[in-house]
Amino acid sequence: MNKIIKIFAILLGVLVPVIIFISGIEAAVFDKAFYMDQMWKNQVTENTGIYPPDMEVVVSEIISYLKGDRQDFDIKARLAPENAKNVVDYVSIFNDKEITHMDDVRDLLLFFLGLRDAALILALIAFLILLKYNNKAIIKALFYGSAIFMVILLIVGASFIFNFNDTFILFHQLFFANDLWIMDPATDRLIWIVPEPFFFAMIGRMVIYILVPLGLTTLGSGLVLLKKVNIMVINKK
Repeated sequence: MNKIIKIFAILLGVLVPVIIFISGIEAAVFDKAFYMDQMWKNQVTENTGIYPPDMEVVVSEIISYLKGDRQDFDIKARLAPENAKNVVDYVSIFNDKEITHMDDVRDLLLFFLGLRDAALILALIAFLILLKYNNKAIIKALFYGSAIFMVILLIVGASFIFNFNDTFILFHQLFFANDLWIMDPATDRLIWIVPEPFFFAMIGRMVIYILVPLGLTTLGSGLVLLKKVNIMVINKK
């Protein structure tokens, strides 16, 4: 029975940080206000030639696509007068390479969201079993799992901060089987809509969304463990 309890404790300790991690990514990726703020900061309408009033629509469609609510990435918008003869003409703003790459991005994102949902079910099962047979193991699982994952996240975050380009390239090489993610600013609007400063800000936002709940979980469970240790020491005296 002890082995089974240990397995479920490890399972809970691994799954809770994974759930927090993926949920943090989801919160950042689907934050429309963040996108719009970045569109302004990175002068996206000027760089892409997209008619300014259409920019919010484009952002909404991108987020809808990533959520799986929109079937394709062939998003249309009007171009500014200096880039089009008639501003009322709607054109496809992404080419085939960009569309195919974003198919890969959405598939990866939806895969991880599905993984998170499965992790939630397994974590709940592990929690209920531990609650019945050894509730002390829950606190230990949460503390060690969150603390270890937080250290890993800090290392990864530091690699992005101090060597963004190489880490960014490595990420894409690990998760994508093609090189469609390599964009040309002369032909691909996507690189202007989500340039390097956008990704840097996005990753920073993800780290905050993940570190805060992980930190609170580590702190809370750590304090409970410390309190129990102190009680044990007092009882021995």
